Order: sequence, then structure tokens, then C-alpha cells
Amino acid sequence: MRCRHAGPGLLLLMLLTGCPSEFGKDGRVNKASHQDTLNLVHRSCDRATYEAFCSNGREKTARCIEECG
Repeated sequence: MRCRHAGPGLLLLMLLTGCPSEFGKDGRVNKASHQDTLNLVHRSCDRATYEAFCSNGREKTARCIEECG
């Protein structure tokens, strides 16, 4: 009777070992969903604000995303 539960249990264990890298705090799924959310709530800012916070390669910084979306 135990061997009938061992197979699915082993399969489940193998599937769950990949979860931290996929679904954890810094996992790929978390990053993708965060980026999708940012795209949905995109705010635009005026040219002066963009120049102040996002120019010269700072488009992906936290301050630029916070100010201009």
C-alpha cells in the first residue's frame, strides 16, 4: 500500500524542488508578474521629470519607475 503512494510522492517532491527559483521572491515568475503589473499601471511623466530621473541610462532604476512608471 505504501509503494502506491511513494511514486506520486516522489514525483511531487521532484516538481516542488524547482519552485524557489521559479516562484520565490526573486524567481522568474515573480519578476515577470511584477513587470506585467508595471506595464498595466504605466504612468507617463513630463519631459523635465523624465530628464531628471530617467535620462542617461537610468530607465530601469527604482526612482525612475516610481516617478514615471
